[in-house]
Amino acid sequence: MAAKRGITLYHSPASRAFTAYWMLEEIGVPFAVKHIDIRKGEQKAASYLKLNPAGKVPTLTDGEVVVSENPAIGIYLADRYSYGNLAPRIEDKTRGAYLKWMVYSTAVVDPVATLHEQKIDLPGFSQGFGAFDDMVGVLETTLDDREWLLGDRFSGADIVLGGTVSRLLYQQILPKASALLEYNARLTRREAYHRAADATWPQFLYPAAG
Repeated sequence: MAAKRGITLYHSPASRAFTAYWMLEEIGVPFAVKHIDIRKGEQKAASYLKLNPAGKVPTLTDGEVVVSENPAIGIYLADRYSYGNLAPRIEDKTRGAYLKWMVYSTAVVDPVATLHEQKIDLPGFSQGFGAFDDMVGVLETTLDDREWLLGDRFSGADIVLGGTVSRLLYQQILPKASALLEYNARLTRREAYHRAADATWPQFLYPAAG
């Protein structure tokens, strides 16, 4: 049964689709979930590749609109359904920082952390996303003296980047720095976080998740 506003999230357990699911839960709009089991290769089915040629999750459809990539999904949903709340308005002085942190999640944090997990730590000057230690330093410095990425205001950036930070802490890829752990504790106190976690991290795969 389709969601009332036509939103469908293509989602797989134990995947980065957690972030898009969390955004939808925070916004509170009705949505349908289409399960794509990436462990069975369902993301490579021809029908799904028409929506997302990269064969990745998540993908979101809203009527005729199709959006993939977590930051893009986050920006789209927050602007359309939570403008002025989770998404700072265009004239808001925090709009620039908000967009930066949205993009930083997958342009810097995720690729650097993935390489680091594989014991590949490249010099920061040799690629656009910088070095692992520099990335960690940016996060620690930013979160050391504030509650949320934009200060005392929770925003969509805390969902998109925060979801990545939370996952990487759970996977023990990020160091257990106090600023990161305390930030993650604040994130995990949100009810919408837990609803998304319950839907994404099956207990038989990740018994301590969420």
